Amino acid sequence: MIHRHKNYFPGLIATLFIILFFSGCFYFPVGSLYVTSEPSGARIFLNGVDTGKVTPALINNLWEGSYTLLLTLDNPSMSSTRAVVISHNQTTSIHLELASEAKYRALCIGIDKYRDPRINSLYAPPYDVERIRQVLEHARFGDNKNEFSEINTLVGAEATRSNILQGITLTFSQAESSDVSYFYFSGHGFNESGTITIVTYDSDITVQELADLLGGMPGTKVVILDSCFSGGFIGKDIFSVEELRIDSLQRYNTGIINSFAWYDSIVGRGNLAAEGFVVITSASGIQECFETINPHPIDGKPYGYFTAALCDGCGYNNNFNFAYPADSNRDHEVSLNEIYHYIDSSPSLSHLAQDVQIYPQNSSFSFLEY
Repeated sequence: MIHRHKNYFPGLIATLFIILFFSGCFYFPVGSLYVTSEPSGARIFLNGVDTGKVTPALINNLWEGSYTLLLTLDNPSMSSTRAVVISHNQTTSIHLELASEAKYRALCIGIDKYRDPRINSLYAPPYDVERIRQVLEHARFGDNKNEFSEINTLVGAEATRSNILQGITLTFSQAESSDVSYFYFSGHGFNESGTITIVTYDSDITVQELADLLGGMPGTKVVILDSCFSGGFIGKDIFSVEELRIDSLQRYNTGIINSFAWYDSIVGRGNLAAEGFVVITSASGIQECFETINPHPIDGKPYGYFTAALCDGCGYNNNFNFAYPADSNRDHEVSLNEIYHYIDSSPSLSHLAQDVQIYPQNSSFSFLEY
């Protein structure tokens, strides 16, 4: 006969666990978090997970350690983030003041054909608008990874002067001081004796007009211009050196000695080089810019050299995977200065007399996040 001995050890362990648990002697490394906010009623997220609670709220049985606390309010759109540490058997109290979240909007314009038959048709602008649209659609800003709330486009014959001006008003009319508004233009630009314009399907829009209209919108205005002489919109080389020399001699002979001071007053007046604007242009005020009908390496369509380099720097050519080529410090942000240097050093532009321009210089403004 075989004798079998019962194993009482697992039962003993379970019994001991129950006794310790109910006696309060068992150690669980947990604590609590009490969260309040101004205004109240904000949703509470811990490490990106919705707790299902709104402020004010007590959250129990959190394992001790570090957490990222995020509070969000939908109406009005506000948020705040804080790193918190939960300690064993303690209640951590946190109060956050919610701040308005930036909203991002964009109006993208590309004009390839013009009503006036004397104006040469272009090839790239409609495709450049599509590339820019994809770049903006993949953008994610801030801790909440906010997307563009509105991306509108005007292409070809629909991009009349009236429609563009109206499109600016309709797209950006709800902007507040914390918001960011993007205006992109690809098409012809003219420089008529120092008066710089972008050419619409049926007319044109001057520097002064664009500065006045966009300047009246609250918040930050990001202007991207892929057009000849576009640097003139921020006062970069509106006149050629020869034109300036001749004009200086003429004014000197009529008694105006300080013609260079006069020149400075012209380039600094009524343009986009002003507070509230962030601007990047494809050329200076005396340079043309170029496109090619050669197939783009990704989509096989014609492209403007400047816009192609900008989009590549912002992830277009690598299917918007980390890291974006222009993001030199790999912080998931492409600053204005980073995208400027990326485009400026692009091999595809090295053979062209086309120098990218920015305002302001050496800016850490977050041009794009992902």
